Formats: sequence, structure tokens, C-alpha cells
Amino acid sequence: MVTHIPFTKMHGAGNDFILIDNRQEFFSGDETELFRNLCRRHFGIGADGLLLIQFWHNGEFDVAFFNPDGKPAAMCGNGARCAVYLMHLRHPGFSKFTISFTGKKYLAEITGKEQVRLFWEEKPQIKTDAPVENLLPGIFSNALLIDAGVPHLVVKSNIPLKKIDVAKWGKYFRNHKLFGSAGTNVNFIETGDTGIKIRTYERGVEGETLACGSGALAAVAAVWYWGETASPVEVWARGGHLRVGKYGKKKILWLEGPAKKVT
Repeated sequence: MVTHIPFTKMHGAGNDFILIDNRQEFFSGDETELFRNLCRRHFGIGADGLLLIQFWHNGEFDVAFFNPDGKPAAMCGNGARCAVYLMHLRHPGFSKFTISFTGKKYLAEITGKEQVRLFWEEKPQIKTDAPVENLLPGIFSNALLIDAGVPHLVVKSNIPLKKIDVAKWGKYFRNHKLFGSAGTNVNFIETGDTGIKIRTYERGVEGETLACGSGALAAVAAVWYWGETASPVEVWARGGHLRVGKYGKKKILWLEGPAKKVT
């Protein structure tokens, strides 16, 4: 008997995802090869990741996220915003949500048509004890290792981002022994008067993506640490425009940007 499993394709600033309502338990989460094949460009549906929606009740829901290599990952900022907007489309009476990844909860709200703001109550952790400056060739001026739910190396460039060989340098940093067997995501940034330009090499994808939500958050945390810009910060990725800012007395961080269905 053939089972037809509906899915939705969405993107957040060009970072694209397959979303599946898994409340009927079509998948256990162990289907690594299947998920990898579904995410393959040209030979599958094609995506930067796959999300299984596991549970829903009155604006709260759980999501399991898988990188395009089919392996589970702890968090995805752009994927989270896409999942939130999908649930908003299915439950239009809700504009505020709680989304959980591997037991960690994130608040989110709809801020406009195809616009979602996601809140990080757990602040990005800057790993100042990691001697990342020892890795830098002359075209890069500074770097920080930051945990924004998943690890990110933020590298500040001395040259325009369009001149950086992201495939070469991204692979170099991502697999460096300093970051252990798991490696790290890598974000190359260029700062300016209008905000930050960013290009990201993602582990699991093993290549450049058009945007990365947690990478944008890590990049802004880095420039704040270096004292270079105020809040909120405009973040310009190759696939679109994101914003990062602070909310309330606790200065909770938020990430805002597009979440669109692919038609």
C-alpha cells in the first residue's frame, strides 16, 4: 500500500526547507538516508534541511530538524520561522507561538505578512577561550567562536565578501581540528554603515547557503562584542534581509525576517 505524505516547501531569505506534519508518526526520525535523498538538489525535492512537526496544542508545537545530510541538528533559526508561519497559516487565529527544538523552547510572533520574529531567551555564548585568531590568514581581521544553539565561527573580512572563496575557506574552518569532530558553521561578515553583510558555510550542508538564522544571530553577537554597532542590526544575506535586536529589560535577543511558501 502506498502512503501519500503531504509536505510544504518554504524558505526564509533563501534558506529553504521541507516541512512535514508528522503528528501521525509517518517518521521515527531515524530515516537518515531518506531525508538525505529528499533534500538532494536535482534528484530529490531539494532543501537546506527538513523539519518534522511533532505536536500541536494551542500555539505550542515541537519540531525535529534534520540537516540535508539527513542527520539531526539542535536548532535552525530560519527553519523555525518557516515552521511558525506554516502553523499560522493553518491556525490563523494564532499570532504568537512557542516552538520547541530538542527540549528547548523559543517564543515567536507574526509581525506582518510572511514576517516572523523569533526570540532567544538563552543568549549566545561567546567562547573567548578558543584561540581562533591563530587560524586567520591576512584577508581576515578577527574571529569569534559563538554558540547560538549550534556552533558558529564568525570571521570578519578585510576584503569585500564577494571576493571571498567561501567554499575554500568555509571548508577549512569548518573542519579544523580546533573545533573537534563535530566541526562548526562558518560565517564571513563585512560591516558597514547600513549593517552587516554575511555569507555562511553550513555544516551538514557542506557548502554555502543563501542565509542562516542562527548564523545571523551569532554574527550580530560578535559585532556587539567588538563594540561596532547598536541595536537593532540589519543583516544582509545573499538570499534576503534579516534583522536582529534586543527586547525588554532582560535584553532578550530576537531574529526577524521572511518566511514564505514556495509555489
